Amino acid sequence: MTAYDAEDTIAGALASALAQDWPSLEVLILDDASRDGTRKVIEAVITERGDQGPPIRLIALDKNGGVAQARNRLLAEAKGEVIAFFDDDDISAPDRLRRQYARLIAAERETGAGLVFCHAARCQILPDGGERLEGTMGEEGGPIPGGDAVVRRILLGTLSPGVRGSCATCSQMARTASYRALGGFDPTLRRAEDTDLCLRAALGGAVFAGLSAPLVTQRLTLGGDKTPREDHRAYQALLNKHRATLAKTGWLTFYARWQDIRLAHLEGRTGRVVLGLVGLGLSHPLKLARKIVWSLPAAGTRAAYHRQHRKDTS
Repeated sequence: MTAYDAEDTIAGALASALAQDWPSLEVLILDDASRDGTRKVIEAVITERGDQGPPIRLIALDKNGGVAQARNRLLAEAKGEVIAFFDDDDISAPDRLRRQYARLIAAERETGAGLVFCHAARCQILPDGGERLEGTMGEEGGPIPGGDAVVRRILLGTLSPGVRGSCATCSQMARTASYRALGGFDPTLRRAEDTDLCLRAALGGAVFAGLSAPLVTQRLTLGGDKTPREDHRAYQALLNKHRATLAKTGWLTFYARWQDIRLAHLEGRTGRVVLGLVGLGLSHPLKLARKIVWSLPAAGTRAAYHRQHRKDTS
């Protein structure tokens, strides 16, 4: 778990980590130079527990390096064979580790893949207080996807059997060796580093098994780095990094224009959205129709999130 300026939520997140019904557990938490009382809260929890329950190790940094760098430090320090990530304002169900590990092992046996990632569904708490169930890839009863199908889902948003939902790091589990084989998270990406890791994993032949149960409660918080424009910049950086792969799909030109339309939509610039869609409709009518259909499942969450952000900043 990485933590940054989370003094109001970190105690609850830690409590859910310590409440796991897994017999051999290490809780490893990195405070990425928080400016508030996050570190003191963590230290208080460690002191209060003493030698009781799973060990907690705190790594406290004096300079903020971003979430990718922080997670890479955790990967270097982790002693366990398997790692489950989650965030400083989320809550994991007590049986999360046990159920994800069983799913991970079953997927390894079923697919024979060398790289297997397991995600659980999430109950998302929206900024306006609403709740939404967000599924994930490869849920029980369907195919365990990998390769090109996952690459196209991540880059394009393509929907296909077993390849729906998302793969958030806050509900992710994989073998420590799998993360290390991929070189960890890209520290040059301040955001979308988790999406980049899953994309590189898929390009490397990984498969993605999921659980339909919402084993993580994820609070979608607002922040200075989560504005529509910062979100746009992060995704642009991701697409630029994987430009060659995107070009092979035949969607490179389309996405260069789609991203501008998406930003205008998130910022509420309706006129720009209409003009952009008309232009894309004339130049890429089939691609536009497909992309709109692929975007519908997550449209409600994005709209609620950015409505709240515009309200808070107006």
